[in-house]
Amino acid sequence: MEPLGGRHEVKAAWLTEALREGGHLPRGRVSAVDVSTEGIGIGYISETVRLIPTYEGSDVSAPASLVAKLPVSVDFPDYLKPWAGQAVETELHFYPEASDDCAARVPRCYGAAFEGWRSYALLLEDLSELESMSQLESGPRDRANAIVSMLGALHAQWWESDRLKAASWLPSSERQSELNTPLVEGGWEMFAEQVVPRVDPDFLPVGERLVRDFAGIFERGAASAATLVHGDFRVENFLFGKAGTPDEVVFIDWQLSGYGSGLRDMAYFVSQGFDPNERREVEDDLIATYHASLVANGVTGYSLAQCQEDYRLGLLWSMYAPIIGMMGMAEREPPPPDAPQEERQAFDEMIETGIELVTVMAERNILAVMDTKAGELLGA
Repeated sequence: MEPLGGRHEVKAAWLTEALREGGHLPRGRVSAVDVSTEGIGIGYISETVRLIPTYEGSDVSAPASLVAKLPVSVDFPDYLKPWAGQAVETELHFYPEASDDCAARVPRCYGAAFEGWRSYALLLEDLSELESMSQLESGPRDRANAIVSMLGALHAQWWESDRLKAASWLPSSERQSELNTPLVEGGWEMFAEQVVPRVDPDFLPVGERLVRDFAGIFERGAASAATLVHGDFRVENFLFGKAGTPDEVVFIDWQLSGYGSGLRDMAYFVSQGFDPNERREVEDDLIATYHASLVANGVTGYSLAQCQEDYRLGLLWSMYAPIIGMMGMAEREPPPPDAPQEERQAFDEMIETGIELVTVMAERNILAVMDTKAGELLGA
């Protein structure tokens, strides 16, 4: 399968060869392919599109539609390129190397090719018939137990995994710290000026200590709960099917995954996914449900008390997303004036929704840190 430079390079002949190589088109060919963004969420690192092939001489085993993740058409600021490049490389390896035997339900992979963050292609199962949810809403409370139970099973599967420790494609805590700490340090001033005063001025000294100790947060978390971390574990990266079926919850978008503390995923989901009042009602029960799932799936020697402390530490780590996100949205370069109107409109929509999203995430996360007194875990 050949990597691509963007959606404009998607052709029927390319898709034919990609599906044949993966054994998904045993006979016939793709005679035409429609590329659409309808019903597809907005991507910030990759462009996500739906491919609807027209076949000639194929059988019913060929996929009726697929989702492709491809390079975005606009550039990243230089300081974000290593971070974005690692994200793309990680996901392009996760699907072919770890998704088949994953304890969580993830989309089926039809093919992956990677030469660099500006040249790659990932073909995935189209699950557009399932429901999705906006991060700007609160919850989903009715699915939260299923989400954290599946997360516990996933984390238990890879708990202290020698296979993951040896996986060169999966960033270690040290590598994640190298990539993210400079970005958190660089984005803090803007975040402290524009966001913190509106949410809770008392967070300012906590945030300053957090930035100084951010590298240490990675190290401390990985010491007690090391496993496969999704890294962007929020409601917009879940799909929902009928309760009690294999598709009840599907985890998507593995670009920010790594090896580290599993409680980072829990903290990210609970703190940023729920309205603060609702989060206060469900927080303790969800942590207990997650811990029970770890135990039920074979994790030993990890107490609920340690789980609760690691969750508080995860709340501090989770602040990286709105801090970096706010800076990234403010400094992202737009397409050139002569770019197609569709491309310019897509960029404007991405920036508008991105700023709204990171603002909500920041407000919710700050209040969770203050409610739980997570700042007590930081140095002076």
